[in-house]
Amino acid sequence: MVLQHRLYGRAWWSLRLICLVSMLVMGNGASAEDTPTYFGPTMQFAFVRSNAPGCEPTCPEWISAEGAIQADTPALFKRVLKILDGRKLPIVVNSPGGDVNAALALGRLIRKNKLDIAVGKTQCDRSVSNCTTYSEGVIIHYRGDSFDAGAMCNSACPLMFAGGVRRLVGDQAFLGVHQITTTYVRTRRQYRTTYRVVHGKKYMVTTETITQDNAGGYKTYKMSKSLEKKLAGYFSEMGVEKGVLVTMKNTPASAIHQLESQSMLRMKLVTSLDSLDLLTGASICRASPMPENCREIQAPADGPARATSAADPVGSSGAAESHLEMVLCADGNGGTRIVATNPSLGEACGGPGGTAWPALRSGVPTSPYAPSDMKP
Repeated sequence: MVLQHRLYGRAWWSLRLICLVSMLVMGNGASAEDTPTYFGPTMQFAFVRSNAPGCEPTCPEWISAEGAIQADTPALFKRVLKILDGRKLPIVVNSPGGDVNAALALGRLIRKNKLDIAVGKTQCDRSVSNCTTYSEGVIIHYRGDSFDAGAMCNSACPLMFAGGVRRLVGDQAFLGVHQITTTYVRTRRQYRTTYRVVHGKKYMVTTETITQDNAGGYKTYKMSKSLEKKLAGYFSEMGVEKGVLVTMKNTPASAIHQLESQSMLRMKLVTSLDSLDLLTGASICRASPMPENCREIQAPADGPARATSAADPVGSSGAAESHLEMVLCADGNGGTRIVATNPSLGEACGGPGGTAWPALRSGVPTSPYAPSDMKP
C-alpha cells in the first residue's frame, strides 16, 4: 500500500491511498454450451437458387445455414436479413449445435421475420455456380440442390429451429436434444483502487483492473433453475410443448436423443410431417399463388433478362437459363443487391445512364466497386 500525502490549504489535509487487491471472480465465461467439445466449422449462410432440372425460369430459392452456432452467428444472420430486405426465404439448416444463447437469438430473429425452416443439407452445383465465398465468408450465392439424407439439427440447433413459422424434419433427417453443459470459468483479477481521505472520511476515486488471469474452471451437467425457466419461457413463446425441454433434461450430455417424427409433431416442434421439399422442391413454384421464395428469371435471346418474384422484383442481365449465376451488384445507394447473370457475359450490373460494369465475383471488387461493396 502506497501512501501519498498532499497539503490542501491550512485548515485540512488529505491522504491518498492506492491499494492493490487480488480477487478470484467466478463467472459463466462460456455462457451455456451444450457440448464440451469442438463443434466444427462455424455456421455459414448462403443464398441458393435451385438447380433442379426443368425448374427454370421460375425456381425456388432459400437460405442455407451450415455449421456450428457460435456467439457471433446472430450478427452474421442479421447481415443476411439486411440483404433480404423483407423478402421471406426459408432456411435449410444442418448443424451439430453450439452456443445456447446464440441459438435462442437466432430463433427469435427467425420468428420475428416470419421465416420457415427445415433440416437439410445444401450442395453447390459447381458445374454452373461460383461457390467461392464473398467478403468474410459470410455471404455466398450459388446454384445448388437441397436434400435431407444425413442432415442434422442437434444439441442447441433445435432452439434455433423452434423459431421457424413452418418447421420440417424429413424422414431421412435427424433432430436430437440432450442436457446442456454449462461451463464456469474462474478469473483472478488484480485491481488498483485509489482513495482520498478528506477530514477523516475516505472517498473512492478510481478502480481499475491491472491484471487478469485464468484460474481454471469447471463444468456442470445439471440445468440450473434459471436456465430451465429461460428455456421453458422460450419454448412457450415459440408455441412448442414442454416435452422437448423434459427430454433435454433427461438425456445425458454425452448422448443425443433423436426425436421421432410423431413425437416432434405431438410436442409441436414440427408443424407437419412433410420434408424440406415442401419449401425447396421445384414443383412448389407451379402452385397458385406462387410461394414467395420462388423467383422468375427470364432470359430472352434478344435482350437483357429480368428477374421477378412475388416480393422482390430485381433486374439482371443474362442469356440461356442453364448458365445463370447468382452475383452481387451495387444498388446505387451504397449497398449491394443479388441478381442472376450469365457468367459468359462481360458485363452484368447496370449503371447510371444505361452503363454497365462487371459483377462482383469471388470477393474481388472491380470498378466502380469499393471494398465496402463486398459487405452487406
